[in-house]
Amino acid sequence: MYFPNDIKENVEDILGNETKKELLDDFFKALKKYEQFSEQLKETKLTPNLTVLLYGPPGTGKTSLTMGFAKKYKIPICIIESDRLVSPLLGDTIKNIRGVVELAAEISKEIGAFILFFDEIDAIGSERSNIHEVGEIKRAVISFLQVIDRVNYEGMPLAIFGATNHQHQLDSAIWRRFTFHFKFDFPDYKLRKAIIEHFVNEVKKAKIGIDDAIFKNLDSEYNKINKIQKELSVKLGHNVSEFEDNLLWKEVDRNSTEKGLLRLTHGYSGSDIERGTKVALLKALNTGIFTYELFYNALELVGGTAIHVERQDLLGTPIDYQRKKNKPFKTQENDLSGPPEI
Repeated sequence: MYFPNDIKENVEDILGNETKKELLDDFFKALKKYEQFSEQLKETKLTPNLTVLLYGPPGTGKTSLTMGFAKKYKIPICIIESDRLVSPLLGDTIKNIRGVVELAAEISKEIGAFILFFDEIDAIGSERSNIHEVGEIKRAVISFLQVIDRVNYEGMPLAIFGATNHQHQLDSAIWRRFTFHFKFDFPDYKLRKAIIEHFVNEVKKAKIGIDDAIFKNLDSEYNKINKIQKELSVKLGHNVSEFEDNLLWKEVDRNSTEKGLLRLTHGYSGSDIERGTKVALLKALNTGIFTYELFYNALELVGGTAIHVERQDLLGTPIDYQRKKNKPFKTQENDLSGPPEI
């Protein structure tokens, strides 16, 4: 349970996702005012469903952005680790789900706007037609759908958020119960540049010496990639994305033998870059300077989330971002649609 004063995340510190920020800002404004209009809405039978589904790879800002808005609008939020609701004892999973939502509903009735955030919601919302799912999970899905319907029907100022890294495993009925669908993706090289600069500037605030080569090399690499992307886009007659094919990186590699920070971090999430920064910072505390080579080696050491996703795919696990080895994973900015096609 987090009260606004307990939350460290700020919306302004989470770079990218501008369209999602605008839509979530409208959502939170409405949630804050929802209680004063709830009775009027009930009479018109137009009570909106305060449900949001966030999906995409880990580390791309799903939880952080929600927490940031909860802080901004001073709304308490309860984070539920969905897998902890699942019990091996018959009937206990359903009791746990209902118990959590009913308690949250009581809290919202007393204090007003409240957020219930189900992390890894696929643990209790898996596709019921999956032959590997046991009866208890199927009953849990039905129970979860019922409690969401009840909250929506009664018009409580309770917003239910669900987050998942495995959207293809979600039951189709779960998708329909959530009004808003927000897809989170790996940042492109333009956004990665801003993220890298942000974390390096944070290191600078700690009075750690910064190697000027970091910003110099970063700017130089960015300009080269941007120029090549524009030239390819003009030549092919459409915008060439680094995620949709290998054309961009093949051309970049052909024109340069050195791999820079932007090339290295292709397929990294913001959290991956943050982890790399922290690894480099530990070394810099001893040397007194945060160097380009130190930063590059640290980022290379932590690796990107996309690599781990690819390894899962090679083991035969369904994934969302790279279906086959050596085939580029795809991204779709500002996708507010339902489950992607498999």
